[in-house]
Amino acid sequence: MSYVIYTDSSSNLTPDLVQAWDVRVVSLVYAIDGVDHPAYDPDFDGHRFYDALRNRAEVRTSMINAGEFTRAFEPALAAGEDVIYIGMSSGISGTVQAASIAAGELGQKYPGRRIYVKDTLGASFGEGLFAKRVSEMRAAGADIDEAARWVDENVQRMNQVFTVEDLMFLKRGGRLSGMTALLGTLANVKPILWGNEEGRIVPIDRMIGRKKSLKALADRFARQVVDPEKQTIAIAHSDCEADAQYLVDMIRRQFPQQDVLVRCYEPGTGAHVGPGAVALFFFGKPR
Repeated sequence: MSYVIYTDSSSNLTPDLVQAWDVRVVSLVYAIDGVDHPAYDPDFDGHRFYDALRNRAEVRTSMINAGEFTRAFEPALAAGEDVIYIGMSSGISGTVQAASIAAGELGQKYPGRRIYVKDTLGASFGEGLFAKRVSEMRAAGADIDEAARWVDENVQRMNQVFTVEDLMFLKRGGRLSGMTALLGTLANVKPILWGNEEGRIVPIDRMIGRKKSLKALADRFARQVVDPEKQTIAIAHSDCEADAQYLVDMIRRQFPQQDVLVRCYEPGTGAHVGPGAVALFFFGKPR
């Protein structure tokens, strides 16, 4: 039986990747100065969005509710297909819980169908790379049960490390304490943050200066990565493509053949990390 792969817009998949990997995206919504926008938008202008954040525009994000997941999943189930949803970390959002509610209700309506909701304990490409791998497994003939097991077995291998320009964005989103955010804005301190084993954002280091913080990401990659030549790694940036490329160049000095995917941070997650964030995602040693 065939199955459909869903993810949410926080997975950072752009339309070309959605098409290439044959994935369906359920979109979060963000409001900028009171006007609602879908977070998954083929016409998203990253420079314009992050410039608005730099100019202190008011941005709010909202999670996907159970009804929206029901509306997204049901056409596939009604067509006789199974569903696997690759979701945003339960450590920072209630989105997976909402998807689980929808799956439970739909499971009663379509008792012959399998519906898997997978908590990646990640965001951005911390989700997106799972969607990529599941897509590859499906193309190779793996059934939905095998794909679901693979996600469970590899969640803790997804390494997510990033640096931000201004910790106050994470503070406003409830991701960090006020004192941590205040200290991080002093003396050109650039924090190094990590998605931990519970899918929560925690600081693990701090560097003085931008280039040192980017080097810390490359060093973390060198220490943690496993089988780099067998995987695509991903970098998301908040309107700072030159810094993302600087990180790519450092990684490729040690790993010349490394396959690297670089994209602008989508707005649902990007609103919380703020302009100037650079994040690196790869499979490696357990978090």
